[in-house]
Amino acid sequence: MAPSNWDEPFFASLANPAQLGTLLDTLPSAFYFAKDKEGRFTAINNALLDALGIADAYEVLGKTDYNFFDADLADAYRSEDQQVMTSKLPVINELWWVPNVNTGDIHWYCATKVPLSDAHEDVIGIAGIMRQLEDTTELTADHHQMTRVAKHIAIHYPEKLTVKDLSKRADLSTRQFQRVFKRIFRTSPIEYLNRIRVRAAAQDLLDSQKSLSDIALDCGFCDQPHFTNQFRRLRGTTPSQFRKSFGQRS
Repeated sequence: MAPSNWDEPFFASLANPAQLGTLLDTLPSAFYFAKDKEGRFTAINNALLDALGIADAYEVLGKTDYNFFDADLADAYRSEDQQVMTSKLPVINELWWVPNVNTGDIHWYCATKVPLSDAHEDVIGIAGIMRQLEDTTELTADHHQMTRVAKHIAIHYPEKLTVKDLSKRADLSTRQFQRVFKRIFRTSPIEYLNRIRVRAAAQDLLDSQKSLSDIALDCGFCDQPHFTNQFRRLRGTTPSQFRKSFGQRS
């Protein structure tokens, strides 16, 4: 059903809804996207293309979140998309985080997703908009607390970090910390740490000629086999295959 502030017959008469694409491309500081029922991108605006570091939309259309994000984050995106499609109800202003792997800063975004239906009212996908949260007063104390812990992880990932140490930093019991962290970031502290380490390792693979064993140790993995297993699990390929496929920048 169209929103009450829309003239539904007028929009239904549009020969091609893609006419609105130019308008969506100019949304300031907002990401727009649409996906089909299988999670494949069917639309994306320029702001999101820039954020992904991709010049041409044709490199995104037909692909899924798993082509651009770590598996656990893509799982979370996909789970929410399926919730919207199954319930046929929108998700309004859901908080999502986007980390900067270089600085450790966490940027928070408000995401709204709506189901898309065909002429028979069967759900065929979703559309969404994400805007960066400028006013951090909208965040709860838990968000601020876990953001500080996440930034600590992003800076100190090469070191030996344990859940017990991180929970002390948050001034919570281990059980409380794990529960709150997972609610805020939709993943466990250890999984988050692995993700940060794999991202840093991927950057090293592209920017240096260091051996895999040196990269493993520099990024906080106990040894090369553990590094390879985690990299394959999150990136779907081995470190050596990743380096071979994408080449070295230096």
